[in-house]
Amino acid sequence: MTVKIQKIAQTDQGPIELFTITNHRHNSIQLLSYGATWKDWQIQESGQMLSLVTHYTNWQDYHETAFNPGKTVAPVAGRITRAHFQLAGHDYQVTPNENENLLHSGPTGFQQQNFVGEKEAEQSVKFTYTLPQTENVFPGDLKLTVHYHLTDEDRVEIEYQGTSNQTTLFNPTCHVYFNLDPTTSVNEQILTINADQYLELTEEKVPTGKFLPVAAATDFRQPKTIMQGLNALHEQTGKTEFDHVYYTPNDLVATLQTNQRAIDLYSDRDALVIYTGSPQNPQAHDWHDYTGLAMEMQSLPDAINHPEFGDIVLPAHKTISYKSSYQYRKL
Repeated sequence: MTVKIQKIAQTDQGPIELFTITNHRHNSIQLLSYGATWKDWQIQESGQMLSLVTHYTNWQDYHETAFNPGKTVAPVAGRITRAHFQLAGHDYQVTPNENENLLHSGPTGFQQQNFVGEKEAEQSVKFTYTLPQTENVFPGDLKLTVHYHLTDEDRVEIEYQGTSNQTTLFNPTCHVYFNLDPTTSVNEQILTINADQYLELTEEKVPTGKFLPVAAATDFRQPKTIMQGLNALHEQTGKTEFDHVYYTPNDLVATLQTNQRAIDLYSDRDALVIYTGSPQNPQAHDWHDYTGLAMEMQSLPDAINHPEFGDIVLPAHKTISYKSSYQYRKL
């Protein structure tokens, strides 16, 4: 129905702008130009506004956090083993930023950039930024356009379009954290993942190349609470967080729900990363009381080093588009 634009800060990267898209049901999403960030999703239930995503009040917190809540992580989301890959006949060794590996394209990825935003239609906003070769850890100047659309049926649609002047890598995601009832821990919410397999990871959380069948802690094919999964994970491995990569080749990827509401996730790619975290209060980060669940739809991470994972190569002067969406349902 409307798109409202507010300048909220002036920085050396240009003005930081806040975009609010409101639909005919008076529900809305908020977006930041910094990081092309999905800041908030407000739903009206019984005359009260409810936030469905973990977010910060001040934009500066998005600049300083390592949690990346709601940010567009690109050119390549996830980890690349030993920060090394081969592409178009060339061998690339880039600077690692987590142990010996590259995480989320390093410190100059799109999640750290201030995009140019504009109203695209009555309920759509477009963000654009070109990451120059001098800042891109991958080859070429990469232009990324991110389209956000809020439908009158309360569906959030995101489309990523990438174009480069050199053959490069492209595997973007939205690093959004959901909490469908902010008065409680996200652990009590019910998760379903449409996946029979997940990736085996090393202790440094990089893929080994092996697919594992879901079982016990990792099996969300039937709905269960996140806490049920965490308890089983702790019993089996001693670990107290989910940071797992699921193979999700079907259109419907996952559902997160409470007794009152649900969010269905859809994607045209084949991976879902889930991560339990507390971005708003990391000092109180406790596995019994996580405040958010990151649900990152993308292609399988480190695909450039595992051909069986699929293709994340973006050929020079070609545009590649990916789409994902999030459907709210009142139960």
